[in-house]
Formats: sequence, C-alpha cells, structure tokens
Amino acid sequence: MLKLFNICFGVGVGFTVLSFIAGQVFDFLGLDGITDIELDADWFGFGISPLKPVIIAAFITVFGGVGIILTHKEFPLYATITIALGLGVIISALLYRFVIVPLNKAQNTSTVTQQSLIGHMGKVTLSMSQEQMGRISYVVNGNIYSAPAKSYQGEQLQIGDQVIITDIHQNIFYVKRR
Repeated sequence: MLKLFNICFGVGVGFTVLSFIAGQVFDFLGLDGITDIELDADWFGFGISPLKPVIIAAFITVFGGVGIILTHKEFPLYATITIALGLGVIISALLYRFVIVPLNKAQNTSTVTQQSLIGHMGKVTLSMSQEQMGRISYVVNGNIYSAPAKSYQGEQLQIGDQVIITDIHQNIFYVKRR
C-alpha cells in the first residue's frame, strides 16, 4: 500500500510542477488559457466545476502524502485509507471553495467588452489628426488602460484633451472631443 501512496504523491507533485512550467511556457508564447481545462458544469451554484486539474492534483497529492505519513506511524490500513481519503476530499473542497471560486468570480467581474466602452470618457496621451493615429487612456473599474485611437471626425486632438469613445473597429478606438 505504501507504494500506491508514493505513486499518488509523486504523480500529484509531478503534475503540479509540470503544470506550473507548462503554464509559464504557454504564457511566454502567448498561448494563454491552453492549460485551463475544466469540465463545463454548474456545481453547487458556483458556475464552475470542481473537477479542475488543480483540484484533482491536490486530492491525489494530499491522499498520497497523508497515506505515506500514516503508514510510517503504523496506523491500521483501513484507518490510513479512510483518513487519507477524508483529508484529500476536505483539502480539495477547501481549495475549490476558498481559492478557485473567488478567483473565477474576480476574473469574470473584471472583464469588459469593447462595446461597453462606447460612450466612455478618455484622455489623449498621444496627439492625433485625420491622417495620424494617436493614443488614449481610459479608466475602467479603477484600472487604467491605453489604446490606439483615431479622431472620429478627423479633428486635431492634443495630449490632455478629454474625449469620448464613439466607436471601436479592429481594436482602434475612434474618439471625439468632449
């Protein structure tokens, strides 16, 4: 049985390390989200599934680690398996409830669609004219963003001018003076 616990612990730790490395590599290559695999289901009203790889890896790691510790303490086999399973479920549930769910909610509330920015106020950070593109900055949910911009009516806009976003095409913001 000790061999099973060692395998579970090794697989859990190995998966965690490989996921971290793969996440960093994919992020560097611009392939964000490729490691975020989950089964689509609304579990317990949270809108996300607890069957995420990170939760499964946590369960396997805790199960294996607790099993190794209790085997060395010479607990009976049935008690070792029961305690390891119980702690694996409890730790995974806590990780899901207090880490994964809040992170998912925070991610969903901070995203803004481009269409919702139309009518939003901004400030010119790089001058623009009819022939020349410029840049604007705008604030959404307390965060400052910057975007390439063109004057909507071809007027000359200088650094510091207050503008209104009138349209967005191909990630270029069209603005007019406020």
